[in-house]
Amino acid sequence: MRLNFLLILISFFIISCGQNNSQEKTQDPLWDLEQQVFEKGENIEIEEINKSIEKANTMRLSWAYSPITIAIKVAGQQMISPEVKVLAKSKSGNELITHAVVMIEKKNLQDDSIDDQYYRIELKLGGSIWQVMDIKKAWTCKANRGHSEVNAKLCN
Repeated sequence: MRLNFLLILISFFIISCGQNNSQEKTQDPLWDLEQQVFEKGENIEIEEINKSIEKANTMRLSWAYSPITIAIKVAGQQMISPEVKVLAKSKSGNELITHAVVMIEKKNLQDDSIDDQYYRIELKLGGSIWQVMDIKKAWTCKANRGHSEVNAKLCN
């Protein structure tokens, strides 16, 4: 009886450990595109965006207090695609989030040449105000309209 109990306990432990490892390795595919957008994306000027964040902060507008809402404002709030995904992660390395990256994916755009569009927005908290550090924008083209890889080359 003890041997059966011990075997069941060991089996449960092995199965549990295996499940945790697979969960840790599971990541949204959008994060796999982050490096491509960072390296091959088009730079977007950040000076005016940071000024608008500062102004919104003085006016106590709620969108200026979160990296996610700032990123949505940067990428455009209009729903020009049937599927929009927004993901954020901390780059702070601790519990207090002071450095974040937000990825936005707009799929199946209502455009004749661009299929999917991607934004990578990096932000840092300076005092009590979030500041945009870097914005990259990239896309893929529709079939027979140009490239299918994520970059900032023009579509046909």
